[in-house]
Amino acid sequence: EAQMCFPKKQDKVKRRVIWGIEVVEELHWKGWELGKEMTKNLALKNLSLKIQKIKYRPPKTKFFFTVIPQPILLSPGITFTLPIFFRPLEEKEYKDQLWFEKAEGMFCVDLRALLPCHKLICPPSLQLPMCAVGDTAEAWFCLDNVGDLSTFFTWEFSSPFQMLPTTGLLEPGQACRIKVTFQPLMAVIHEVQATCWYGDSTKQKNSIQLQAVAKCAQLLVNIKQKRPEDQDAEGCQKVLYFGSVAVGCTAERQIKLYNPSVVSAPFRIEVGPDSLVKDQAFSCRTAHGIVPPGERKCVSVFFHPETLDVRTMDYVAITPSGCASQTLLKVVGFCRGPAVSLQHDCINFSWITLGAHAEKPLWIENREDCTAYFQFAIDCQESVFSIRPAFGTLAGKARMTLHCTFQPTHPIIYFRKVACLIHHQDPVFLDLLGTCHSDNAKPAILRPQHLTWYRTHLARGLTLYPPDILGAMLKEKKLKQDKNGALMIPSESLSTQDLEDKPPQRYPTIPPMTEFFCDGTSDMAIFPPPVSIEPVEVDFGACPRPEIPSPVPLCLMNHTKGKITVVWTHRPGCPFWVSPVTCDVPPLKSTALRLHFLPPHPNGLYEVELEAFAVYKVLQNYSNIEENCTVCPSWCLTLRARGHSYYPAFEHHIPQYSLDAPKLFPAVSSGEPSYRSLLLLNKGPMLMTFNLAPKSSSDIILRPSSGLVAPGAHQILLICTYPKGNSWKQHLFYLQFNFCPQYIKEVSMQSREEPLQLKLDTCKSVFFKPTWVGCSSTSPFPLRNPSRLPLEFEWRVSEQHRKMLAVQPARGLIQPNENITLTWTFSPLEETKYLFRVGMWVWEAGLPPNTKLPVTTHYMLRLVGVGITSSLSAKEQELDFGNVLVNSKQSRFLVLLNNGNCALYYHLFLEQSSPEVVNNDPLDLQLERTEGCMPPRSQDNISLIAYPKHQARYSWTISYSLLSHRVTPSPDNKAGEKQELCRISLVAVYPLLSILDICAMGSAEGISRKHLWHLFSLDMLNSYLERNPTPWELTYKVPTRHSTSQIPPIFTPLKLDFNFGAAPLEAPPSVVLLALKNSGLVPLDWAFLFPSDQQIGLELWAEQAEFNCTELHQMRAQDNRLFSINPKAGSLSPGQEQVVEFKYSHLFIGTDRLPVLFKVSHGREILLNFIGVTVEPEQKYVHFTSTSHQFVPVPIGNTLPPWQIYELYNGGSVPVMYEIQTNVLSQIQKHNFNHPIFSCLNPEGEIQPGTTAQILWIFSPIEAKTYTVDVPIHILGWNSALIRFQGVGYDPHVMGDTAPFHNISSLDNSSIHFRLMVPGQTVFLSQSHISLGNIPVQSKCSRLLFLNNISKNETIVFAWQPKPLDFGEVSVSPMVGEVAPEETVPFVVTLKASVHASFYSLELVCKVYRQQLLRRYHKELQEWKEEKARQEVEFTITDTKVKRRVYCTACAPVRKYKTLPPIKNQQSFNRPASWNLQIPKEESSWPCPKPPLPGILCLGLTARTHATDYFLANFFSEFPCHFLHRELPKKKPPGEKPEISEEESTYNKWTSVSKEEKLLLIDCLTAIIRGLLEDENFHEAVNQSLVEQVPYFSQFWNEQSAKFMAKKSSLHLVPVLSPPPKIREEGKGKEEEEEFKPTLRKRQSAAWLGMEPVMQTRSQESLQWQWQQQLKVMMKEELERDEKEAISRLPAFANLQEALLENMIQNILVEASRGEVVLTSRPRVITLPPLGVPR
Repeated sequence: EAQMCFPKKQDKVKRRVIWGIEVVEELHWKGWELGKEMTKNLALKNLSLKIQKIKYRPPKTKFFFTVIPQPILLSPGITFTLPIFFRPLEEKEYKDQLWFEKAEGMFCVDLRALLPCHKLICPPSLQLPMCAVGDTAEAWFCLDNVGDLSTFFTWEFSSPFQMLPTTGLLEPGQACRIKVTFQPLMAVIHEVQATCWYGDSTKQKNSIQLQAVAKCAQLLVNIKQKRPEDQDAEGCQKVLYFGSVAVGCTAERQIKLYNPSVVSAPFRIEVGPDSLVKDQAFSCRTAHGIVPPGERKCVSVFFHPETLDVRTMDYVAITPSGCASQTLLKVVGFCRGPAVSLQHDCINFSWITLGAHAEKPLWIENREDCTAYFQFAIDCQESVFSIRPAFGTLAGKARMTLHCTFQPTHPIIYFRKVACLIHHQDPVFLDLLGTCHSDNAKPAILRPQHLTWYRTHLARGLTLYPPDILGAMLKEKKLKQDKNGALMIPSESLSTQDLEDKPPQRYPTIPPMTEFFCDGTSDMAIFPPPVSIEPVEVDFGACPRPEIPSPVPLCLMNHTKGKITVVWTHRPGCPFWVSPVTCDVPPLKSTALRLHFLPPHPNGLYEVELEAFAVYKVLQNYSNIEENCTVCPSWCLTLRARGHSYYPAFEHHIPQYSLDAPKLFPAVSSGEPSYRSLLLLNKGPMLMTFNLAPKSSSDIILRPSSGLVAPGAHQILLICTYPKGNSWKQHLFYLQFNFCPQYIKEVSMQSREEPLQLKLDTCKSVFFKPTWVGCSSTSPFPLRNPSRLPLEFEWRVSEQHRKMLAVQPARGLIQPNENITLTWTFSPLEETKYLFRVGMWVWEAGLPPNTKLPVTTHYMLRLVGVGITSSLSAKEQELDFGNVLVNSKQSRFLVLLNNGNCALYYHLFLEQSSPEVVNNDPLDLQLERTEGCMPPRSQDNISLIAYPKHQARYSWTISYSLLSHRVTPSPDNKAGEKQELCRISLVAVYPLLSILDICAMGSAEGISRKHLWHLFSLDMLNSYLERNPTPWELTYKVPTRHSTSQIPPIFTPLKLDFNFGAAPLEAPPSVVLLALKNSGLVPLDWAFLFPSDQQIGLELWAEQAEFNCTELHQMRAQDNRLFSINPKAGSLSPGQEQVVEFKYSHLFIGTDRLPVLFKVSHGREILLNFIGVTVEPEQKYVHFTSTSHQFVPVPIGNTLPPWQIYELYNGGSVPVMYEIQTNVLSQIQKHNFNHPIFSCLNPEGEIQPGTTAQILWIFSPIEAKTYTVDVPIHILGWNSALIRFQGVGYDPHVMGDTAPFHNISSLDNSSIHFRLMVPGQTVFLSQSHISLGNIPVQSKCSRLLFLNNISKNETIVFAWQPKPLDFGEVSVSPMVGEVAPEETVPFVVTLKASVHASFYSLELVCKVYRQQLLRRYHKELQEWKEEKARQEVEFTITDTKVKRRVYCTACAPVRKYKTLPPIKNQQSFNRPASWNLQIPKEESSWPCPKPPLPGILCLGLTARTHATDYFLANFFSEFPCHFLHRELPKKKPPGEKPEISEEESTYNKWTSVSKEEKLLLIDCLTAIIRGLLEDENFHEAVNQSLVEQVPYFSQFWNEQSAKFMAKKSSLHLVPVLSPPPKIREEGKGKEEEEEFKPTLRKRQSAAWLGMEPVMQTRSQESLQWQWQQQLKVMMKEELERDEKEAISRLPAFANLQEALLENMIQNILVEASRGEVVLTSRPRVITLPPLGVPR
């Protein structure tokens, strides 16, 4: 590669625009000299649309300077040039800056003066194209000399990259294109850093990162336009079949090369790499090429055969570049030549008179579709017989008519066998016979039958006898006639030796080529010739006139035993003749003849074939013939003569010809001749002669060896040789044209004796892989036939080894150049090593059967094998499919392991353990395959496909048995024994969906969660979803449009109601949120389908014209979207939850219904009837869900039956009064022994709009039966309803453990650990429902929950709404608070149960606000209040007489804002805020700001309280888990507001007091307290009160009464009014301690007084003193024990203890929620050092 250097374009100066001014970034000075001044101009251009004012400062250094600074004013579009001067003093780099100042700021231009240096730059990296392994990719980049000096560079790089040029010289400003070549050898990502060294001493360097990706190219080979004989299957030998192709023609087939890779795929194609080049019949002109990625390329393969009737086979190797595998394409073709035949093989002219001539037609036909060249080997001008035309060309499937003429010259018998030479075909012979009579001579007439007899006589050796001798022998019985009339020698007259040498009885079938070459004119002859002439070819050479050449003597010999007559055919004008023309030759004698040549013209070429007929003298007269069978035809003698009359000084005319000569002789058997045909075509306008030059090889025979070719004619030459030796031998022969030594054509052909050998590719050794005893292994053994003959082979295995060794095929045929692969099979009988030696015999194919093989080749093969034992195993002994959907498919892989050293053939068995298979039904588990082979030390994956049809737990067992390929297995063979492999388990389930929680929003916000749960029939829905689907429901396993009607057919018997309740017209939509959960074990898909979702879309003309009322109602609901679901469908993984929003819009008055199909794919199908009611405004409406109500079952004999709740929902917009008619309850009481079975505690009451009223009932059964009562419920001013109340009483002693003690719906169980997230909600509770279950009365239950704020930037303010209860007390602590972003706030919910057994079902509501909106609301509210206060004292003078208002300048109000419109009070409506009804407002008024709409969080709480004795009887183990708080909340009448604590009331009072009043009160109290602190009299009064004596009533106290009261208080429940919570918590402990301190002191003093006299009298005795001390200690301990027991039994102590424990647990849980404590961490063990170790 030449270095490509070119001048680099000057880089444009980098400019920038700063505040509308365009200026360069830097100014450079290069090529400067010391002491000289250089000037550069700095251009400033104004690109803005206004005038710019610029100031500038001069450079700081003295080397750069400019003109005196002055302001610059630039108009738009004007450029100002500022000259800058540089004056260097030293050879170094100079840097400075020129600063400009504008109104917007300052900017600078760098000034740099650089020294001349070496600097080359190149790109940091170069990404070359993706390249295939073995291919080459190229890329270019520029190396720029940006320095000031001429620079010499050198590149350093590593493979597989090459760079050109590697060295070079770059002048300043020049650039050089560097060529990078990438030629990878591995398919990896290549990253190489190339370094360019340059500069002085090449110390400077520059690097470029060369990156390229190499991938393996792939090529897929396919056959284009396939034929039935082609084979193009993947993994098998591809065969391209050309079929039968005519010799000399070329057939073309195409193969497609497809490149599926992402890189170009270079390839090369080789045809027959192992075959001889000259013998290649197949070729491919595309030796190499490239297939672009993802494209196809067609390559042509050509077949041009030259050897007749041979099945040619070869291999085409397509080899991609790199590491891709080679594809070997087998090409097969058959060569066929022309099939030329004559109409008759004999033409009989009978007899004619001398001087006359006879002519007969004869057609020649070519039955093949290839062109045929033919020529009759006869000189028609010099013969009595002539054929016109004597040569020609036959097209395929063509026929030509020939004319045969007989014109005798003497009265004799004429017979000549003429050969028709055909190019690429054996010659065809034609027998011409006729008889000539004259007036004097009447020879016997020759007939075709005579020819048949003659050939039989020739085979029997009787033709050398004349007819008269044969007739005499026939008379003498020395000869006899056979059944065909031919003569034969009787076997009786032959001796034993003659019988052995007896000639054949029939004329043999002689190959045409052999008959043509062995005609007796040369040394080779099939039968000895009767007459011969020498020489048979005479060359007169140059005979220029006027000299007459000397005649050439000829010798004619008679080899018969009879006298013959020889007659030469001589035509007038022939330059050659023989004298004498007629002569007689005695038996076994010879005669001399002369050949004369007289050229008629000078400078001419002459060559003829002279003809003579020899016949027995006795046949000249037919009367001499007594037996017709003795008539013998004449013998035709030919003599070729040639010469020319050119003068030596004259040049012979140049021959113009073409010669079709093959390169090789055909393959033949050993000792057999090989023949070929050549085609010589005269393309010139003149005659052309040819002859075989004397210097030609002597081992070939050419017929004819000379001849004359007319212009445009052709000559067919046949050549023969006898191949000798296994090496190729070259045969050279020369053809001389026109008798001129200059015109010689050298023809080279090769031949060899084909070796009967096969090429073995395995060094005559075969090694078997280790084989399991009882099984078999195979080993391939390739064979190749390198010869050109088909060979047969046979393997001979000894009898003792046939049980262990076999080969397939053991005998076969292998075509020339064919590769075949044999398969050896090794079957060991025992665990040992085997060694075999087997022989193979090879011989030539195609030999006749039952013939002795002439030549065979023997090979010995060595085979080695080892027999071992092994077994099969599974990677997983227990394979679990897990949970699978019923009627669905799931697949898993069974991994089989073969850890042994031998291959195993196995068969798998599958047995189902459970459930049992009935009626031979197909198993629900299918194996991909049951048989296979496992290579040694490998694993195999078998696909298991499970298709369970029933919900059950399946189990299968897979066993295996090893297969043996033996016909007769050995006795100790373990093949066929079943062994367990692994166990398969599967659980078939249906999808299980459940409803966790429900929440109401919008107009349905007032409906309680429990009531909503029943409105939507969720208990029944959950029970339906838990059951298995029916087959009818699985008609459509997934949601499908299947109906053409407006009301689709229903395939499920399950129907439920989804009741949205009621709301007024145009109220906000009723929104219900349902929480769905996949409670099953498999993923599921669910969908809610409206009728339109199940309907198939039809054309307008196909739709129904009329609709009934139901269809119209459903169409109205769907078209107006009264009911909507979001989302309507979804997918849930196991355990996953999702919230679905149901919305009902109140657009039309009345009841709306819509059937919606709830479909779980592959599961249940439930029809949901959506029901919604819209009420007229100002109309009363109470929504009754049903006409019956079921009370919770209650045991009989319960003295304290629980209070139960019945709910009524007011769906209208006005309050309603309800009244329950209780007189029917009295009737039930009378019929039950005057016992109140049903009791209503609040039969009258008011229900606010959009709220739910709870009616308390007591159901007290006295018998174990069902009680029913129909109770009228009257809504004052509206309708009444008759509700049937039912209750079941049961005997707990009979039912035992199955007795229902509580009835908590699935809502209580499902939503405990679920958070129902409203869309768009950022605050949620850690738990949306609290289920306390069964608790005793008067118990205190607390739960710790968390309020989470998931917002990242919003603070949330929350406030819990107090919930008054008719019985019991519920509190939340804290009630109000803030939650910071992404923070969590804990709160405690406490339920204090009342003394009455009852059911608790309530909802606590927490309102959450965004703090930002709340602050804005308070600010706006404060402004509104100030404006309201201002407007209250402001008035407007409306006196029209006053025209001008005069203000004092100092007192005139300064109004910054316009007066706002007056504030008017709004009319208050007692309606729920959620409905947000539109109330008309006056536009001129300023409404009071409304608080922001809060977010609602609902916390459900359910519990059932039992009397203490019932709880102990049924839940004894749970009683210690509950705390009885001993204080009862104050009882409040129904409807009364809850009492407010002192602290809260104080807070409320303070909130109603103005700011001024607060300040005044604080000042007064401060003065009073400060005065008391300074008053000494107050201090003394306080001190005296502290030392005041005990009051007189303490004397009534004693120890027994105190103990008795303590026991009484601990055994009986004494209701004590509890103080407010905070006061009770603070002062609880102090009061009890102060109460019991005097009591303890008094008891202690009394004990000490009783012991004082004893101590005074016995003071001297130390023993008594010790006893007294011990007694004191014992008494002290007893007192302390009694004191502790008394304190622990106090209710106040129990409450304090419970409060402390509760507080501790809450603190721990809060810390755990914040991550400060890990409750699940393992306890730490600290190992202390031994005691003896010093610290």
